[in-house]
Amino acid sequence: MKLGLEQACTDPRLLGASIPWRPKQLEVLRQFGDDALRLVVVAAGRQGGKTSMACAAAIWGATMRDDLDGVLPRGRTRYALIAAPSEAQSRELIRVAAGMIEASDVLRQLARISADRIDFQLPSGAHTAIRALPANPRTVRGMSASMVIGDECAHFNREDQLNNDALMIEALEGSMSAFDAHGSSKMVLISTPRGESGRFYELFRDAREGLIDRAVAVHAPAWVLNDELDTEEWRESKRQLLGENGFLQEHAAEFVVGGGQFFDLREIEFEDGPARPEDGRDWVAGFDSAFHADRFGVVVVGQSVREPGVLLVGAVDAIEPGGRLRSLERRRAREDRTLAKVMEVIEPYRPRVVTDQHHADAIRTYFGRSGFVVKVVHLTAPLTTAAFVSTRTRLVDGSLRCWRHPVLTEDLRRVRARDATEVIQLPRYAGGPCDAVSALALAVYEHRFLTDEPAPMYGPLRGTPTLRDHHMSRELDGLPPGFRTGWRDPDGAGNQVPWMPSSGSIMDEMF
Repeated sequence: MKLGLEQACTDPRLLGASIPWRPKQLEVLRQFGDDALRLVVVAAGRQGGKTSMACAAAIWGATMRDDLDGVLPRGRTRYALIAAPSEAQSRELIRVAAGMIEASDVLRQLARISADRIDFQLPSGAHTAIRALPANPRTVRGMSASMVIGDECAHFNREDQLNNDALMIEALEGSMSAFDAHGSSKMVLISTPRGESGRFYELFRDAREGLIDRAVAVHAPAWVLNDELDTEEWRESKRQLLGENGFLQEHAAEFVVGGGQFFDLREIEFEDGPARPEDGRDWVAGFDSAFHADRFGVVVVGQSVREPGVLLVGAVDAIEPGGRLRSLERRRAREDRTLAKVMEVIEPYRPRVVTDQHHADAIRTYFGRSGFVVKVVHLTAPLTTAAFVSTRTRLVDGSLRCWRHPVLTEDLRRVRARDATEVIQLPRYAGGPCDAVSALALAVYEHRFLTDEPAPMYGPLRGTPTLRDHHMSRELDGLPPGFRTGWRDPDGAGNQVPWMPSSGSIMDEMF
């Protein structure tokens, strides 16, 4: 049968048999069934009926579109796919859909229900099915779907799979290729928001701004979808329990900065372009090094020559390694090409280089031969957090002037912090785990150790144990005024030792 989704939901013999749909729900469902739209992105509040709407759309897509039954070769199954954050949630979707089907005398006769799918034998002879899947991109491969639905897709990410939202949406979209030529494919993404990051937010933003063809963004607070919640008493009770931000995100369906998002970019004024070498001094190039699987992030940061205390961001890049690894020679050649590209980026600034421990020997050798000072930082979780907190503080107070580089700003938007501990999470996307912002944080944090004075002669700091990383400044707070300190790597193994001016003799320098 060919029937509109809204009509099916208001028919007591079909999808109206078990649920009295509310006006706003029917308005949203009308857009789910609109053939002129290929993508519908809905930011919806909790307890507004998101799951019921998703299941109704899947049943309609599987059973009431006989115009699509002849698209696939005979014997193939046309799917309506529903993806959920976990396997338990995907099975709950099947149970909700099964309840709607069991309540309908017409649909019940067509369906065969199992734990993770519902198969239909349609009067036309076509085979269709609703398949509910956990958010694992591999589970979608090999299936052809005329409709795909992401339920709570803003929450597809887990701590061990931080880029799962983008990968899952890509896999779902790819399953519709057979129906794209007929203009009949449909993707529905419906979720409670989770901050201004992730693929769900990006698609909602782009659809709302008209940047995607045949797409619409729908904002639906819980009390709009469910008018029984439309009381000031209910809203106030939720504010008291969740706080204002929690209420706005969970029930008002707002994209709240701070819902795990580390950087708030709304108040930051970005520069139009990179700072020039002559605009700053004491330039530091931060590296998030990679040669194979990830991008090589590089950001150059220096002190403004016009505004004391202000850091400027110069060149920024996230370099994609190129070439296949068929031999050791090809691997080495790719590393050399990557480092040569990095050299082109930083050379005009003649910076000091600070890099993490990954590939440290190759970086120290390559740039050391060209006269660059290379410092290797052994990043730990506390040090990473300190570097990102320092970067955020400077962005907020205006002492870090960052320009609107597309990769860097996207990295800033994606960085997340775990609960109140502010343990940094760097989701992988587009080839790497936020490489540019990692390089920025490293370079900004290194400027804690630089002063406005000329570089001194260095000698060993007697009687002081070896100190590393950011702990140095705390240990040296008690030194007399005028003592300048610096870093040395005496054994060439990346073990940074604090040094201060010697009395001037060569013997003092040696011992």
